[in-house]
Amino acid sequence: MAGRKLEHLNERIRQKLGTILIREARDPRFKFVTITGVGLAKDMSFATVQYSCLDRELEIEALTDSLNRAAGFFSHILARTLETRKTPRLKFVYDPGFDHAQEIDALLAQVNPQVDPTEE
Repeated sequence: MAGRKLEHLNERIRQKLGTILIREARDPRFKFVTITGVGLAKDMSFATVQYSCLDRELEIEALTDSLNRAAGFFSHILARTLETRKTPRLKFVYDPGFDHAQEIDALLAQVNPQVDPTEE
């Protein structure tokens, strides 16, 4: 599959999974999940779904296990809305990018306490 098409499909899957998590998933923990990226294999048989969680109280390993157990449900719903011949198998992995950003903000606030990183 061409690079642009693959990127476009990655973005469509990311958006549709976000909608599925909010509207159709029954697990209340999934409401705090944000899909940050999708890496689709060239043959569309497999997709790695990166996510972040806004609720710091949730245990990430348990949430990842729950998402991966529900991956078949997500694939089924995705197949109805994606309009492609194949629907990829999904594997969810935690994306620590937002955690790193918060750590950097905290370190910067320690170095220069007069500057509030939330004000702009």
